[in-house]
This record gives sequence, C-alpha cells and structure tokens, in this order.
Amino acid sequence: MVVDIVRTLEKEGIPRESYQLASEVDPEALARLLDSGGGAVEVRLEVRAVSLVVTSAGVWVTDEDPSPRPECPECGLLVTDVVQLVPTHHTAYPCGCQVRGDLLE
Repeated sequence: MVVDIVRTLEKEGIPRESYQLASEVDPEALARLLDSGGGAVEVRLEVRAVSLVVTSAGVWVTDEDPSPRPECPECGLLVTDVVQLVPTHHTAYPCGCQVRGDLLE
C-alpha cells in the first residue's frame, strides 16, 4: 500500500524526496485500519496538495477537495483525526484532547 501511495504521487509529479510519507500518515495504522474494515473502509488523505483515496483495493487521486478540518473544541488546534481506542473514549489528533466521536463526520 505504501508503495502504491508513493507511485501514485510520482505519477502526479511529486518526487519522493519532497515529502516524508511517515510524517503525513502512519503507514502501519493505515494498513491496520484497511485490514480491519473488510473492504468497507475508505481513507482520504492529502500529500503535497494531492488528494488521495486509499482503500484495500488500491490508491487513486481524487479531484475532490479535502474537507476543512475542524478546530478542537478544547484547545482550538486543527483536528486531523479522531482516534477511538474504546467505545466511549475519542481522542483528537494531534492535540490529544478528549472529544466527541462525530467531530469529523
């Protein structure tokens, strides 16, 4: 999957040396998420202004603009992800504040 992301970005003219994929997305967490979803999970991410859709079936570029990121209701930082470790606990990323689970929906 990581190789597919890198190749897709190269096709869009983004050279490998212009970004560090691990700073844009956690490849291991992404793989676990896709594996756990049984084909029903679709992850959208942006690397160097290229919007990507990643599924267990592959990676492709989308023309859709990524949705604007909300501010954390606790600290005001932009929220890029909400992590749920147990059903009742949702943590905003990157700030680490506890938030409601539907913050990014």
